[in-house]
Amino acid sequence: MANSFNELMKQAVIAHKENRLEDAKKNYEEVIKIKPDYSIAYNNLGTILFFSGKLKEAESKYKKAIELNPNYLEAYNNLGNALYKLDNLDDAEIFYKKALNLKSNFLPALLSLGQISFVKNNFKDAHKYFDLCNTKDSRVRALISLYKLERFDEIFESIKKFSEIDELNLGISAFSSFIENITKKDTANNFCKNPLDFIYLSNISSHLENPILFLEELTAELKNQETIWEPFRKSTKKGYQSKYDLFINSTSITRNLKSIILKEIDAYYSKYKNNSCSMIKKWPSKKNLEAWHVIYKKQGYQNPHNHITGWLSGVIYLKVVPTLENNEGSIEFSLNSTVYSDKSSPKFLHEPKVGDLILFPSSLYHRTIPFTTDDERIIISFNLMPEGFAPNYS
Repeated sequence: MANSFNELMKQAVIAHKENRLEDAKKNYEEVIKIKPDYSIAYNNLGTILFFSGKLKEAESKYKKAIELNPNYLEAYNNLGNALYKLDNLDDAEIFYKKALNLKSNFLPALLSLGQISFVKNNFKDAHKYFDLCNTKDSRVRALISLYKLERFDEIFESIKKFSEIDELNLGISAFSSFIENITKKDTANNFCKNPLDFIYLSNISSHLENPILFLEELTAELKNQETIWEPFRKSTKKGYQSKYDLFINSTSITRNLKSIILKEIDAYYSKYKNNSCSMIKKWPSKKNLEAWHVIYKKQGYQNPHNHITGWLSGVIYLKVVPTLENNEGSIEFSLNSTVYSDKSSPKFLHEPKVGDLILFPSSLYHRTIPFTTDDERIIISFNLMPEGFAPNYS
């Protein structure tokens, strides 16, 4: 029995890590049948249900894990996450605080309490929690909280402090560009002060004898790739997104695509190489790429987002939709995010054509405009990744 239990748990954890969630779920359920008081299996099962969108079921599993182990730190935090997604912010706050009672510096709970305070427009407490976290993500959120509090002097002081310890934080870079634009005052951040000036347009047809055939073959190949509909915590809406990096287990077509992208990245660097910003001066010595594709259906779009785990980002258009009268399917670049914006912030709109390739700083916010026709809009997005930066498909 012990061997059976250990083997099942081992298989469940491996499947979970490999994102084979259905296999992991079945194994955790078998583990619970053998050992009904095993809190870890309940917690892990709750996490699978959570990321599958089954929030009430996840809530139940997390509560069972806590019932079996009242000192289960991660289960308290996970329960808070489920309740947060269920819009039960008050109860979520209770369980995040219970997690902090077990570990006062538990960063996920501190960050979540900051986010709840932010959503409730309690920006003073939000700043307090974010400041206590002192992580790459929380530093950005702390700055945004100060902006909501209109404490501009502290914003510039904080950017100076953060730039000394976290110079390549692209979230801070994005916010710095925004705040510089509305205050007309320079900040200490120098990753890419004017990202809208660093948008590069090209078309892959210049690299191919028969670009139409290449794009057709690439599109057909992508439709065999495993995808996720509106992936959790991503900006894709009304669309399917790659489950895995397209350059892992690559084919001759994707290898050719990668070669084209790398040539365009070299051309990008040559164009801007005399600029003094850190993005150019500290250009990655190794060209690590990650790529994913998105298939948008009717009303498909992406919310304003940026790729803060990248360095340089890009998009290639395999299939486009009619723009009609409202720039449908177009891409819009801006300094505005979903949580801070100003009407005076500059924007750049591009109506894509098939084969278009756009490169831009990963710090730059961008969104796509929904379309009303029954066509598909298919793109490949990619990031140039500095050594040590973790992938994070946006």
